[in-house]
Amino acid sequence: MTSPSLYRWIAQLRWPELRTSFAIPTHLTDREKVTLFHLARSLSRSSATGIHALEIGAYLGASSAFLSAGLSKDSDRVVCVDTWDNDAMSEGQRDTQSEFVANTARYRDRITMLRGWSTSPEVLQKVRVNVGRIDLLFIDGDHSYEGAKADWEHYSPMLGKGAIVAMHDIGWAEGVKRVVAEHIRPRVVREQRLPNLWWGVVSP
Repeated sequence: MTSPSLYRWIAQLRWPELRTSFAIPTHLTDREKVTLFHLARSLSRSSATGIHALEIGAYLGASSAFLSAGLSKDSDRVVCVDTWDNDAMSEGQRDTQSEFVANTARYRDRITMLRGWSTSPEVLQKVRVNVGRIDLLFIDGDHSYEGAKADWEHYSPMLGKGAIVAMHDIGWAEGVKRVVAEHIRPRVVREQRLPNLWWGVVSP
């Protein structure tokens, strides 16, 4: 099995543009980062009109950068929703917005930041205005059953035809596992996973 360091080295040789993004602190593995890059790239290249990715839980910007790096059209966008107060992180609360902005500066023309709780009426309205149709939904926010379920229920109606939904921390978060099993899996036509990242293509 390829070690993380060797996997990163190979990925950086193949996609030099990812080198700086690998340095952003994150709980994602290298393979998970590159998977997000590939998911965004596959959708972007197959779309004639551009895609919208929505990320719930952006932290310091690693996943945002890899999603953005996968985009290939000027009309492609990543909308990142987070409180940027470190609410769900083990190291405790602190304002991380400036770190996110610095870490994702290379992709500032592709990223729209929405600061607030993902289920608040204000954020939901801004998503409807800025996104409308979601082609890639990456949920990595509240890992409780109630939190993950609320994110799915609020944003799944915006998913477009052939959209991809990805869930992080399925390897350990019982709430995420349950939401995938009970609510998301019945909606997908095919799925894949890594130990801690699950994704599926939503049925038309």
